[in-house]
Amino acid sequence: MLKLFNLFNIDEKYFADKKTVKKRFIKLFGGFLLIAILISPFTWIGFLFFLLLLFALGGIFLIEYYSDELDEKYHLYNFNNFRRYSYQIFAFTILGFSTTSLSVLMMCLCAEVNIIKSILIAIIFALPFLGIGLKFKTFNDSSLEENGEIVYDAGYEPNYYWPVLTICCYLGYTQCLYETSPINIIGLLISTTACFIWLIYPNKINKYLPFENRTKKGEAIYLAIALIIFFILLHQFTTIPFTEITGITN
Repeated sequence: MLKLFNLFNIDEKYFADKKTVKKRFIKLFGGFLLIAILISPFTWIGFLFFLLLLFALGGIFLIEYYSDELDEKYHLYNFNNFRRYSYQIFAFTILGFSTTSLSVLMMCLCAEVNIIKSILIAIIFALPFLGIGLKFKTFNDSSLEENGEIVYDAGYEPNYYWPVLTICCYLGYTQCLYETSPINIIGLLISTTACFIWLIYPNKINKYLPFENRTKKGEAIYLAIALIIFFILLHQFTTIPFTEITGITN
């Protein structure tokens, strides 16, 4: 995921050193800024695209730039699982992409969506990134361990929890913005928030489960429960089809 257009180096350390990150930043954003300046007499679209790109990738550049400091504090390169990468790296990477929500905000405003709704959409877009990224102490290699030894084959894998959380947030909270019934709005808010909590606190909820959610089987069951219950409640409290909201159908 990080080796995008060769911008981010995935090797033994995953992230590049500060000098390399600076060069990439200057090369990428400097090039687009120069293009924006050159075409500015004709159109401002170049500056718009530059800002969209800056917001979309700026966060992950910051994560990569400060990766050594993050490693010193949170052991990014402590590869003690079975896959030769640490869950911490994926959690911080997801956190880095949370700045993409600023690009979403800009696009909504450019599309003349009202300010309040634009801000809410941007917040909804950021929630899955922040929910998993800020819980890096949960979604890390320690979730594979018990009493200092690796005993689980799954742990809390951020690359699995994040897509499920994204589905719940984007469908549930976005639907709230278009429903007209207060009961449906409240129902959607409560059910989506419950799923959000279920997915970002698997370590807390695990204590009350009849199965272990850090095994592969347990992880699949845990995520399936979230999706099944969410879609049942989404159907219960939805009167406007999501395809109509997105403009796919009238």
